Amino acid sequence: MLNLDELKRSCCEGISYIPEIREVLPSNENLVNISYIFKALADSTRLKMLYALLDYEICVGEMANLLEIPQSHVSHQFRILKKYGIVDFRKDKKMSFYHIKDEYIKALLKTMLKNIKE
Repeated sequence: MLNLDELKRSCCEGISYIPEIREVLPSNENLVNISYIFKALADSTRLKMLYALLDYEICVGEMANLLEIPQSHVSHQFRILKKYGIVDFRKDKKMSFYHIKDEYIKALLKTMLKNIKE
């Protein structure tokens, strides 16, 4: 649980920490990229796909079987996840195997699930 007593209190009618706060704010470009990730994660089907990919590379057909939804729907969701840089794929003959692109996405998913369960 967060200890509120450890936070600095910034107020327009008292002590202001605006200069310090500005120093730690991400750039607008970084904020846009972060918002894309959360936009992609805002769909339960895409989230389920990402949790399935935590320890696996999975082709579209296998993901469709796992989620019991049409392959076209899985392909559409993978396109969105790829567009936002969350997944990538590699070809093996005629099959494309999707995987989570960066470890920080895996860590974020695991952290969210762990904290939701608590």
